[in-house]
Amino acid sequence: MRRHYKAFILDLDGCIYVGDRLTPGSDRAVERLREMGIKIIYLTNNSGYTSEEYCIKLRKLGIECVEEHVLTSGEVAASYIMENFGKSKILPITGEGFKEYCRRIGHVLLPIERWNEAEHVVVGLDREVNYWKLRAGLRAILTGAKFVATNTDKTYPTPDGLDPGAGAIVAALRESSGIEPIVIGKPSRIIMEAALKRLNMSPDEVLVVGDRVETDILAGKNVGADTALVLTGVSRREDLIGLPPNIKPTYVAENLLKLVEIIYA
Repeated sequence: MRRHYKAFILDLDGCIYVGDRLTPGSDRAVERLREMGIKIIYLTNNSGYTSEEYCIKLRKLGIECVEEHVLTSGEVAASYIMENFGKSKILPITGEGFKEYCRRIGHVLLPIERWNEAEHVVVGLDREVNYWKLRAGLRAILTGAKFVATNTDKTYPTPDGLDPGAGAIVAALRESSGIEPIVIGKPSRIIMEAALKRLNMSPDEVLVVGDRVETDILAGKNVGADTALVLTGVSRREDLIGLPPNIKPTYVAENLLKLVEIIYA
């Protein structure tokens, strides 16, 4: 196991906090990593907020943050479309964070009434999703618009239980259209390569940390990085039973602080 990591790529929901509460000791863990000179990138599949909004939340919880240290699936999705297709007419079925990144770089956001103009249908966590949005998305995809998912998380943790995630909405359009989306968020290499590029590091220099085996851990594995599962969110220790060795995390810890103590005892 490599112990001299130059950076930690940290999930937010279920790793640093759940709802508006820090997970046990996560603020002290972040402080200790910074004291050791280890860089941090917060990498979230939630496309509903901007990096500025995430930093505001982290500061309120007592964790120092600058916008460059937060990377969201919404930001990466908007950039991916720009880099690969140029300015695009997008039908968004997402939260406001993705839409804000689109506005900043010049994409055109379409209302559902103009679905027939869409070049891309982008789906994320939309708490105001309804039948008419899904119908517009389906029709656009079936007439040639590219189908992009910010992420496919089935659920996400809240203080009083699990809520449906973006994956539930993505599944509706995938099943009705018969078309697989381009997935931007974890476990996709797309978002991982964006994080490594921002850090200017290679996979063997970082540790990828999160609370979900099927997203965070698999994301790290997909780029050849070491991984750590923290048990403060969705996945449990028993979920690791029967997993192939190439998917199991490098470390498992009760929380982020315990993880730091295990690695840097």
